[in-house]
Amino acid sequence: MNTRKWMKAAGTASLAATLLLTASAATVPSHAAAAASEAKAAWSTIDLKNQPFTKNKVLYVPLKEISESLQLQLTVVGKNQMYINSPKESVRIKVGQARAVNAKGSVLKLEAAPVIKKGVTYVPASLITKAFAIPLRYDAKSGLATTFNPGTGYAYTAKGSMLFWVNRENGTLYMGKAGTVPVKAGKVSIENIDILEIDAHKVNGNTYVADIYNTYGEPHIHEARYRVLIRDQKIIKTAATQNANFAGINYEPNVTGYKGNIAMMNGSKLELVHPTGKTVKTYDLAALTGVKDDFTVEAIEQDFLLVRPYTKATLYIVNPTGTKAELIYPEILDEESIKAIGEMPPNEVGFIGDGLTFVGYKSGKLTLQYENPFLDIKKNLTYALPF
Repeated sequence: MNTRKWMKAAGTASLAATLLLTASAATVPSHAAAAASEAKAAWSTIDLKNQPFTKNKVLYVPLKEISESLQLQLTVVGKNQMYINSPKESVRIKVGQARAVNAKGSVLKLEAAPVIKKGVTYVPASLITKAFAIPLRYDAKSGLATTFNPGTGYAYTAKGSMLFWVNRENGTLYMGKAGTVPVKAGKVSIENIDILEIDAHKVNGNTYVADIYNTYGEPHIHEARYRVLIRDQKIIKTAATQNANFAGINYEPNVTGYKGNIAMMNGSKLELVHPTGKTVKTYDLAALTGVKDDFTVEAIEQDFLLVRPYTKATLYIVNPTGTKAELIYPEILDEESIKAIGEMPPNEVGFIGDGLTFVGYKSGKLTLQYENPFLDIKKNLTYALPF
């Protein structure tokens, strides 16, 4: 998942005497119309730890920080060489060279070469405006500002050199290797898009799994998880779960899969899916547990599966044959803990479910950590397979 840097508004009046770095007809003719449309947009100051500086009338900005703020991904490809990637463009730069090369092989001449100063890589600010059409302006008093809105645009992640981007407005997923222009993998039907995050896993050479998380509503208690299976840069299968997290529980992420098959959790139905998209095994968790709810899947081993319904948040162990499921906590917790779990309403802030977390498995026994802050308990417990 990615750390988003939020920006603070800065009044345009205080930035009147600035160095304006928006793309213009004089610098980048192809971006003149975009620059004109941005003129009416609100300017926001970018919060930077390493401040820009000017040398020989060229403004330099810290590349890593500016990239995080503007939703650009950096990929190092050699000593002092890297790609700067967006959902629509990629450019390769090298420290000491006053040029950049885009995904089509075209050369962009820079005002000056990128430099390293006290371990921080700086690039001319005009590189960002030329290559990615993102307006920037700067003065020493107000700092670096942009019209780019981090609340829109994309959520993004990377797995190795493969980059992923999901559109915050319509759920369209793009992907591609660093140094190329990403392609459209497909569209994920995400309801009530608000705060989006994305993570990715590599299954094999041409197959990936992307996990998309959407937190929405006020006060953002509604959570949705979407898992998409991608093969040859195309979405071939999607699964989703929803829950209202009144208690603020930190649910474990769903496991990726088992022995090459991907775990696709769709409501209360768990499918183990081959990388080609074919379903290998299906588990009806609502029928197995008697709980009508959406579920998470926290472990898959040869001898068992561990699943958890969102509302009650209690672990069940499932026979891999799909014939039996057992609730774990009544078998290993003390009477006081069992009573506390049963008495606390699931929709109350601070509700922890059963407080159990899977630690490991060996010789037919599971190790689970039990933590209950209300009873001041934190310890490991052992649970023997019931089947």
